[in-house]
Amino acid sequence: MAKIHCLAFAFLLSWCAAAQEQAPAAPAAPARPKVHAVRIEGVFADLPEVSLGVADLLGGMKGAPKAFYELRDKIARLAKDPEVKTVLLDLSAEKVLNLPQVAELARTLRDLRAAGKTVHAYVENAGPVEYQLAAQADRILLAEMGLVDLRSLAMTVLFLKDALDLLGMQTDVVRVGEFKGAVEPFVLPKMSKHLREHYTAMLESMNRDVVQRIAEGRRMDPARVRELQQRRLFRAAEAKEAGLVDELVAWHGARRAYAQVAKAEDFELVDALPKKKPKSLNLMTMVSDLFQPKKDRKLAEPTLVVLHLSGGIADGDKPEAGSIVSGPTVKAIDELADSEHVKGVVLRVNSPGGSATASEAILLALKRLSARKPVVVSMGELAASGGYYITCFGRPILAEAATLTGSIGVFGMRVIPGALMRRVGVHEELIGLDEMNAMDSITQPWSDAAKQKVQGFVDEVYERFTGHVAASRRMTREKVLPIAGGRVWSGAQAVELGLVDKVGGLDDALALLRRDAQADAKVPVVHRPEPKNFVESFLSSMAEGEASLDLDLLRAVLARVGDHPVLMALLRAARGEQGLRVQALAPEIVRVR
Repeated sequence: MAKIHCLAFAFLLSWCAAAQEQAPAAPAAPARPKVHAVRIEGVFADLPEVSLGVADLLGGMKGAPKAFYELRDKIARLAKDPEVKTVLLDLSAEKVLNLPQVAELARTLRDLRAAGKTVHAYVENAGPVEYQLAAQADRILLAEMGLVDLRSLAMTVLFLKDALDLLGMQTDVVRVGEFKGAVEPFVLPKMSKHLREHYTAMLESMNRDVVQRIAEGRRMDPARVRELQQRRLFRAAEAKEAGLVDELVAWHGARRAYAQVAKAEDFELVDALPKKKPKSLNLMTMVSDLFQPKKDRKLAEPTLVVLHLSGGIADGDKPEAGSIVSGPTVKAIDELADSEHVKGVVLRVNSPGGSATASEAILLALKRLSARKPVVVSMGELAASGGYYITCFGRPILAEAATLTGSIGVFGMRVIPGALMRRVGVHEELIGLDEMNAMDSITQPWSDAAKQKVQGFVDEVYERFTGHVAASRRMTREKVLPIAGGRVWSGAQAVELGLVDKVGGLDDALALLRRDAQADAKVPVVHRPEPKNFVESFLSSMAEGEASLDLDLLRAVLARVGDHPVLMALLRAARGEQGLRVQALAPEIVRVR
């Protein structure tokens, strides 16, 4: 009997175990929905060259410049990621983007929506940059104590003539063309009427692009956007009433704002722009690297190259942060031409110009390159005067609608501090063997004969410049002259005038290059030159015994707070670094806001 009970018990245990195996598993908890956060903050450069400037050391800036195209590419990848459904665009942080960068980023955000992603934009105090980007989202969330500043474009030009007179400083100016925007601040107490009218037309052209971008994003009539621009400032409730934003949210930050409008607390916020992990630092390696000039890594496979030429154009043999120096630039271009792995080049130009002779040397190198490889020109914030000069080699040119370009003009200028020197008790005695030695005096203006000599050189350079433009753009010189003479144009105006082929960004230029180079999407793109930081650049020049601390420090500061090409040219001349140089420089109006 006991044996029967044991068998029954064993059978019962076996049955229970089998039943447990067949029982359905407990339902798994549903996956938390993911929201991919994109927070844009900091100062952006197409290709950061200076990662630490004096302004940073003084605590006055927002950190090292960041690579704009890295940001843009990371956001673009979200459109192709099937796991990405919702993007939260956080525009509450302070940021510095120029108008062409805004245009490119706006297109990338529109591509997100076109790929079926839902984009929410969070703003607190929205200026023109923030609002143009936010307008590309499906919904704009504005902090209820926030403000929308929908101002139209404007610019400020500082006139120095009265200050120079007070200081006892004169200027010698020799130029070509009736438009003299580059030198007016030094020779006139206020802007001339015809120059004001010209700049106003250029601003109107640039602003139309801004209005159109907002109108398309918000599905508004452009005339309505222009009307709202004239009202400019909108408190939160006014912004919603005007249709500029969709929801007002508490000032809690982007995450809580999204939770409030989506009525969802349980979601996973994923950082779509994760920061790079810092490398482990080795003091000896760091010091060694600082004193060894960094060279671009050699290419090992078929590649398309984006060659960035950014900054003022200068003569010289040594690279300088923030400048396009002729010697190393020509060498880099020739190396691209010689490389079997380089299948094509996009020339990305961000320059107000500079030395005419350096511009010529770089142009000749680019002509050699374009004779061997497909080349397309992409203009960034500005490609003016010498910056336009170097694009004149007969290949397609793309610019953004707000790119400042043209300024086909030439001038020679110097400041004469003679009266100031006398006031402080300094007297110059120049001993020379003939009359022309007086051109080197820093206290006396040029004589008529000296001015005539400089004018002859300026005229010759201008003749060459307009000849390059005519040949490159397939125009007669007679057609070039009315749009030259130092006049500056927006990218949209330049297309109408035939100075640029079409409005477009770097992606458009790369697409055109792929077609010309017969390179499919698998062919990678690299950016050159590879960036160096300020400390590396300065210390490597110290190691070579060629550092000039005052110029390097001043350049770093000016590069961060608004480079002034004319002042930099004068600084070089004052230091005796360039002697007399004829400049192909754009007017100092490049900071359009």
